[in-house]
Amino acid sequence: MLAVGVECTLSVSDPPGTRAKILSFASSLFKLLCVDNRDRLHIWDLSALGRPKLQRIVNFSHPVNCIAASPSHAQILVALANGQIKTYDLLCLRMSPYTIPSNLWQQYEDTVHASGMPAIPAPASDMIVDIAVHPRNLNLLFIAFGGGVILSDLTQRNTVRAYELILPPGAPGGSGYNAPDILLPRRPSVTTLAVHPSGHILAIGYADGSLAFWALEDEDRPLLVRTVDNEEDVGIVDVPKLEAALPSHNPATGYPEHPSEIREAIFKLTWSGFPNSSDPRGGDTVLTVLGGLAQDADPGVTAFLLPPLNPPASPALSPAAAKAPAPPAMHPDVRAAIVASLSALDSHTYSTAGAVQDFILVPRSSPHFAGTWDPHAILVVSDSDLDSAGATRIVQAFDFPPPSFVEELTGSSASNADVKSIEDDDRMDALSQELASTLQSISLSADPRLLCLPWPFWAVTGSVICGIDRGAYEQIVRENDYTDLLPLRGGRAWVEDTEGEMKLMKFQPRRILITHDPDLVLRFQDLSAQLLVSSLDNPFKTSFPGYLPALTIDIAPLLHDPSLRLFTYTSSAASISSSQSGLEKQSISNPTRPAIDNIYLAPESLECVTTTKNGALVLFRLDNENAECSIESSDDELVSLVHTPVHSGLRYHPFLGIKAGRGQITACAISNVGFLAVTYSSGALLVVDLRGPRVIYRSLPSSKQEHRHSFHGRNPFSDRDSVVSLTWSICPTSSDPVSRVRLIAVVSSGTAFIHTLSHTPSGTWAVSGAPTNGEGAGHAVPGGSVVLDAKTGAQCRADRQGLTTVLAHEDSAAGEEPKQRCVWVSAGAKGARCVADVDGERIARTDWASRAAVLSVEVVEKSGGCVLVAFTERAEALVYSLPYLEHLHSLQLPQSSLSVLSTEPSGDYVTHTIDPASGLARQTDYCTLFATRRMAPYASPLVDLAYDRGTAPPQPAPVSLEPQTVIGSVLGYLGRGVTTGAEIDALLAGPDRPAVPPSSYDAQGKLAPASREWKENQGPSTLQSASATMSSGVGDLYTRLGNALAERGQRLGDLEESFNSLEQGSKGMLAQAKRLAAQQTAKRWFEF
Repeated sequence: MLAVGVECTLSVSDPPGTRAKILSFASSLFKLLCVDNRDRLHIWDLSALGRPKLQRIVNFSHPVNCIAASPSHAQILVALANGQIKTYDLLCLRMSPYTIPSNLWQQYEDTVHASGMPAIPAPASDMIVDIAVHPRNLNLLFIAFGGGVILSDLTQRNTVRAYELILPPGAPGGSGYNAPDILLPRRPSVTTLAVHPSGHILAIGYADGSLAFWALEDEDRPLLVRTVDNEEDVGIVDVPKLEAALPSHNPATGYPEHPSEIREAIFKLTWSGFPNSSDPRGGDTVLTVLGGLAQDADPGVTAFLLPPLNPPASPALSPAAAKAPAPPAMHPDVRAAIVASLSALDSHTYSTAGAVQDFILVPRSSPHFAGTWDPHAILVVSDSDLDSAGATRIVQAFDFPPPSFVEELTGSSASNADVKSIEDDDRMDALSQELASTLQSISLSADPRLLCLPWPFWAVTGSVICGIDRGAYEQIVRENDYTDLLPLRGGRAWVEDTEGEMKLMKFQPRRILITHDPDLVLRFQDLSAQLLVSSLDNPFKTSFPGYLPALTIDIAPLLHDPSLRLFTYTSSAASISSSQSGLEKQSISNPTRPAIDNIYLAPESLECVTTTKNGALVLFRLDNENAECSIESSDDELVSLVHTPVHSGLRYHPFLGIKAGRGQITACAISNVGFLAVTYSSGALLVVDLRGPRVIYRSLPSSKQEHRHSFHGRNPFSDRDSVVSLTWSICPTSSDPVSRVRLIAVVSSGTAFIHTLSHTPSGTWAVSGAPTNGEGAGHAVPGGSVVLDAKTGAQCRADRQGLTTVLAHEDSAAGEEPKQRCVWVSAGAKGARCVADVDGERIARTDWASRAAVLSVEVVEKSGGCVLVAFTERAEALVYSLPYLEHLHSLQLPQSSLSVLSTEPSGDYVTHTIDPASGLARQTDYCTLFATRRMAPYASPLVDLAYDRGTAPPQPAPVSLEPQTVIGSVLGYLGRGVTTGAEIDALLAGPDRPAVPPSSYDAQGKLAPASREWKENQGPSTLQSASATMSSGVGDLYTRLGNALAERGQRLGDLEESFNSLEQGSKGMLAQAKRLAAQQTAKRWFEF
């Protein structure tokens, strides 16, 4: 289990195209196991500091079908396609000598044939499809072959039981009474299995979609055979139903009149227990089933709540039964009690949009019982409904068990307590308790809560990055008890400050990232650099980005509520059959499916506006739970949403909606001072004062204005030239040098209409007079309309400080000369313009220095100055000076292209790489234009997964099936005493097991004592000493690389000394040669 901020990405992509097929944890040794589609076993050591260490890649001669690991020993069982089971020693990283032969099922069939029983053919009957270790006795192994299940004794190397389902003629099985072979005996193929937490019942899934329950002590016939949607026993013959299904004219022919039922096979089973009973056999259990659904059923995972397994003691056998040659394996009363415990108390289906591929339960603390004991969440992997090709899969997390199960699990004990309370206490107190219990049950939702997974699993379709000041940041990240995060804990992560840049993070502005997904959910993340400040002793306290669950916004209930009329289907949707569900009508193939278009956040007031592609608008307010129950408004366009409930703990509450019906929203703007403006493709413009709320300006298309009697202005926009940009600002204009609240509306041709808002004597706001005109850039792009202070370069926003200035000027003496001047920056598809005082003279104009299409522009502020940056689709950043628009520089961004982009005035931006098939983000990049003194804290963090790792509880002991001694009930099918994990480990590892290497971590996952003492004896830490510390502690990859580099340096030094010695020797040899040559010359000269 991982804590916030602790995350690692492991790859099995060598060679390219390799995919993971099987994943499993070996919790006893803290390792991760993975089998890829090339049937190679990858083993990672999760205790390595920095990132998990790949210890070994093991190849097998046959395809791997499944593996099984136990938290009580260090061996894993690997089932191969040839029917053989091999064992691998995770401690010594070698193949163990213990092997289970490949002919177990063949031996059983030979025995059955030798007894005279007829053979029933079944495809791949000797192929292993699943294996499971007995939850309470490690010596027993369940091996699921295609033909049946073998219970094998590992120590004795023999078969204890064999469970083979033979459907008698006339029994429907999973195919129903209309199956063509209904009058023949059949043997459905086994697909999976699960064991009851007590160890006394086995659930087996079959290819025909049926489920068979077996008592371990009775291999002759199953306890019950049922299907997911039918509790009746389909393993026995119901004569009236069989006769009704057969042709009425001749039942003997055996040909049914209707086609057989088509069901999915049972793909996976888990059987969970809970610590909800003092009985050793346990209390209520939950059986979770993947598959078995009818062809026309909605996809999902089905969970059944089953009553406790507590059969009574077997009565004494009668003398006649005791003298029988073959006494029954189980007393009928015990058998009946076990069958009664298989009758589901409740059921729930975890529905998904696409076909479910797999699921896994997240246990609360214990790794035993195959990781299914006391689970508190379920992860479901399913196909995405956004990708018709089925190539995209999504992961969802839900609460487990469902809330209705939780009520059942705790209901019985609560009822007994209530009865005793009624007898002892006053009736009024009892009535109060009953009322409180009723209210609690009413407030308890029957649907499990959808939990939020870490960022890599999010289905993101777009995002917005916003910079906010410190005051707004403290308000938005205020602590809240609400959380919908998947409950994970453990480990730690931190970033090494190798370049001393961590201290500069506090000067970075605060940033918020808002993402949206296909389910119309908005999620807020803290993208502030201050979250990265960490060290070994002060690890991450949150993930990055930091998820803010209390700010989650879900607009789907608002759009799907017909009484609000926020969403209207087009005429194309009218042809859809009324029998289809809402989810089917919102299929991706249907163009009327609601989808989020844009998100707008007011950085001071923190009001959030969401617009949809069909023209609806919803405004949310932060901490607005104490708002009035209703808002009276005479405007038909506005819908009050203050009465709409949200989940307890969520801080954003719906406040106002604007109905769709005027076409697609082309532009929207919200100010920090309570004004909202929105324009539509039809040419309509609405200006809303949120203090009412009420519409203070309404400009409709000319064809509709004649029939309107409410206040509206003359529509200056034609249908062919709609508004594409809206900007709120408090600034002067050339025609009105007084700073006022203004709305700048720019149409696609570049013409700007400046609307001025004034404060009336009655205290309300109104749009005063006709708008004035200005000239901007045509075909405005996002971010292409900004008003700057001519002196400081700061943006002239419609904020609280500016509103204070406006109101102060209205209260001051008339005739006071304003001193503020401003510059309006307008950017479009072909170029940009700077205009003095919005509607004054043009200061500068430029065309873009790149032929690539400009996606967005941003006025970037840095060190008291500002520039205009244009982002192109070819990942270029064109930098221009302000206000003269001189081209300063062109930056090539690291991305190959930009498609979905969101920018922020500090120079940071977020971009997504979108999958064209599903519309989901494949990759999200957070980048900046200023990398100086910022890169090191954003490096991949060091991770210590073993930190604060707890110890696994002891292996669960066998329990009695009946309320008697354990020996009497358990040893009946075990045949011997219970084997410990150490004994199984020694048995499978063999006598020639090499010495076990010492572990650098203790049971608590801390550094070894020798490492701690060495670290304490060192002086001030340096990078080299930190590396040595990690090497002494866990021998991580980075330290070994450093040691290798040091060893390489030492060898190079030795090599250099050798070369120096060789050089000296060469020089000596040369001098000696010269001396000998001189001597020989002298001898010849003097004729010696």
